[in-house]
Order: sequence, then C-alpha cells, then structure tokens
Amino acid sequence: MAEASARNSFAVRFNRAFDAAMVVTVALWQVGAAGMALLAYLDDYRSAAAAVALYAAQGLIIAAASVLLLRRRGGTGWTLSLVAADLATGIAMAANCPGGQQLRINWAWTTVGLIGVLLLMHRPVRELLAFLAVNAGVVLTALVLTGDLNRHVAAGFVVLLYASVSTQLTMVGGARVFRFNGGVAAAAAAERWEMATREMVIEEVAATRQNRYQEAGRLIAPILRGLADGTANPSDPRLRHQCATAEAMLRQLLAEHADLCDPLLGLLQPGIDKALRRGVVVDMARVGEPPVMDQATTSALAQVPLAVLAGTRTYARITVVSTAADQVSVSVLTDGDVTVGETDTGDVDLTIDHEGDLLWVEARWARP
Repeated sequence: MAEASARNSFAVRFNRAFDAAMVVTVALWQVGAAGMALLAYLDDYRSAAAAVALYAAQGLIIAAASVLLLRRRGGTGWTLSLVAADLATGIAMAANCPGGQQLRINWAWTTVGLIGVLLLMHRPVRELLAFLAVNAGVVLTALVLTGDLNRHVAAGFVVLLYASVSTQLTMVGGARVFRFNGGVAAAAAAERWEMATREMVIEEVAATRQNRYQEAGRLIAPILRGLADGTANPSDPRLRHQCATAEAMLRQLLAEHADLCDPLLGLLQPGIDKALRRGVVVDMARVGEPPVMDQATTSALAQVPLAVLAGTRTYARITVVSTAADQVSVSVLTDGDVTVGETDTGDVDLTIDHEGDLLWVEARWARP
C-alpha cells in the first residue's frame, strides 16, 4: 500500500507540472498576444469599452479555470458554467467586430479555444472537439451575417482555424502523452525504490546472520577444542548443556531464510538471542504462513512470550502457529518460576498454565 501511494503521489506531481505549464502558456497568451491585439485595434471595435470588458472577463475565466485544473476539484457543473461563459465572451467579441474586420481583430477567438483546453483537458476528447467546433461556428456565423464570407475570406478562415485548433489539440495531446509518461516514470521509480529497499533488507539480514554465526562459533569452538584435546569431559552435565545450547542455536540458524520478512519473528528473535547467550536451550517451531497484522497486534502477540523468555533458566520451546489467514498463536513452554504480570494485550487472548516446574503461556490473536 505504501508503495502504491508513493507511486500515485509521484505521478500526480509529475502531471501537475504539465498542467502548471499549460496555465502559464495561456496566461502569457492573454497578457502578451491578446493584450497587444486589444491595444492595437482598440479603436476598430464597435465598442472599445466592451472589448476591454470582454478581455477582463476572459482573464477572470482563465483564473477560475486554472484553479480548477491545478486543484482538480472542478465538478461538471462548474466546468459547464465556465465553458458557457467562455463561449459567451467569444460570441460577444464576434458581435463587437465590424464587418470586414472579423478575422483581423478578433483575438478572442483563439483565447476562447485556449480557455476551453484548460477546462476540458482531462475530460473526453470528444467534448473538446465539440467545443472547438462551436467556437469556430461562432466566427463563421458572424462572417455570414455580416456578408463578408467570400472565397478569400473563407480561405483565411480555414488557415486561422487550422492554426488555432492544431495548437490547441497539440496541447491536449501533449497533456495525455505527459500523463502516460508520468505513470511510466512513477512505476519505474517505484520499482527502483522497491529493489533498493529489498537489497538493503537482504544486506541487513545477511549481516545480522553473519554476526550470529560468529557468535555461535565463539560458543561452539571451545567445546570442540576441549573434546578434541581431551580436556573436556563428555559426561559433564555442564558441557552437555552447552552442547545442547549450541545445537539449538545452529538448528535455528539453519532453519532461517535470508529473504524471510516476518515482523512477528523479528520481534521474538532478540529475546531468543538473549536467552541463547545465557545458555538457555531454545527450540522453535513455526507452522503456517502468518497473515498481515498491524504493528500494535504484532507487538501484543510478542509481549508476553518475550517476558517469559527473559526469565527462562535452562529450556524453552516456542511455537508460532498460523491456523488460518486470520488467526495466529505464539506459545512458550519453559521451566522456571516465571511470573507474568498484568499486561495490556488489546485484542490478544492470553492463556497461562503451570504444571510442576513447567510453565505454558499462549498468546492468541484472531481477526475480528
């Protein structure tokens, strides 16, 4: 889950960078190209005040569309309302251009299309195509109503239509390619992160195992030397206990898997190691594959068994059983007078049984 979350976060940041670039591009067009055209042709409009007002209105629509795009919070209602307002400014500007001047001074035609790109960039392409067709139809209708449409004007209209629409569709196509590349880059980054994490865990586990092998060697080597040169007595109970401890340590090391990642066994292992260092013979059995548990549950399962191991004198047998995908038990059979105090184990059930010098403790968890 963490990996998926990191990958999605990376892809979102990657895509928002392109969205921000689109916002900057449209804003620069409005301030630079459209602003200069407004100033240059201000006296040519039917109403200069109306042209300025429409320019300001489009600026406000660009700001609103930018907020919706960057925050990705624009619902269909807001989007359609801004699309309608955008087209309304285009219609008003087309009506504000006198006959014969439509294609020369109507900068709003291109601005309306660019605003449509901001509003419909992440919606189905057919919606943007329909919007651009309506935008072009507004200008074409104005040319027909003013009687300016002839073959020369029609050719100019087609050229301008191709130039503006191709640019706007290129922006949308670039956004979709960028979004795809963002997903690919995010997946690659997540894969590299996973490989690096796995390598780090393997190296850490290998180093820990190597240290424990060395520790086992320090325990076993004196025993073997004593047996080889005759200075150690095989019938000595103390020597036999040391041999049993060494055997348990080696058996546990040989039973481990270097790539095993079990949080519960990871919590139990330090207690087992400490017991082995004290000379306790520790046997461990594991049955089944443990289910995924949260950290609090894992700690609660290991809490009492670790306390029992800390007080064990000579022998302990630990059994970890996963009987189902949602049930785990950890039991410890040991000798010695080990006292288990009051503990807060949450959802973990605790069973304690004494029989003579033996103590049996079981911590059991079942998914609610």
